[in-house]
Amino acid sequence: WARGRRRRLLCPNPLTPGKRALRPSNPHRKVSDSLKHDAQLLSVTIMAAPMEERFRKLFGDMPVTEAPEFTLLPCCYDTLMRDVPYRMWVSYIADVLRRLDAGFRYRRVLELACGTGTIALEFARRGCQVVGVDISEGMVKIARKKAQHMGLTKRTHFVAQDITQLTLPDEPPFDLALCLFDSLNYITEPARLAQVFARTFTHVRPHGYFVFDLNSEFALREHLFDQDNLDEAEAETPLYYFWRSHYDPQTRLCRVDMWFAVRDARGDWQRFKEVHWQRAYTIDEIRQMAENAGWQCVKVLDAYTYQPPHPKSERWYFVLRKNL
Repeated sequence: WARGRRRRLLCPNPLTPGKRALRPSNPHRKVSDSLKHDAQLLSVTIMAAPMEERFRKLFGDMPVTEAPEFTLLPCCYDTLMRDVPYRMWVSYIADVLRRLDAGFRYRRVLELACGTGTIALEFARRGCQVVGVDISEGMVKIARKKAQHMGLTKRTHFVAQDITQLTLPDEPPFDLALCLFDSLNYITEPARLAQVFARTFTHVRPHGYFVFDLNSEFALREHLFDQDNLDEAEAETPLYYFWRSHYDPQTRLCRVDMWFAVRDARGDWQRFKEVHWQRAYTIDEIRQMAENAGWQCVKVLDAYTYQPPHPKSERWYFVLRKNL
């Protein structure tokens, strides 16, 4: 996620475009349990007085609507992500592929966990035929509307589907598959993540590529999800967000509590909360899963560079190739 407007992008988004095989919040959780957890979380959160005052004003002491991941979020997702450098990401991927395989050409692109379609639409704008898949119906509906508005409906097709069960029988093989914005971290069960590699493999042509990113354990352990924009003036922002995370090194699961306040047409703040979960995987685990599915792991990079990962890499990029 962006670390707030006008701040450096450290952890592009646990709201990572539309999530796939997500771990849902417990629908039977008692309100009293939710309030108790929130009170404990906030009691150890240090905020400057003006920020604490704004938090109390926005979220108060009463429970806000709590929903599973990416259920209430689609309506404000693009506003939240308005400063993310999507075009730079697309250019970076294109350059990485060009450096690794100068003769590789791609026209058909598959984006997994496409969210509201911004990356898919950028590839379409550059002349590709793109299929975007996301588990969130709300995200997919917005992606379709954006494609229509941009005049790209003939170059794009968006499907609501769990990528661990990816099935596109009417689609010819793709040259390139993508999964960005730490979307695969949201698949917290290794066996289900292995299914993504296997099913994507069947949808990519021989000598095609699969490029994806992952948050590192360092990013989750060092609380890089702990972000907010409570220091912004109300006249300057249509929404406020406040996220706090907890990482368990034993399970390698990271829980992120996310509060949102979105200004409606009347100027009132509509409040809700989502609880997101990510799992930290190791590079060796991912490489083994990919190879078991038939992929060759060509390159692992420290994100947005051309250098190998280092102990403080916050995000990794993987480049897989199908050699059959």
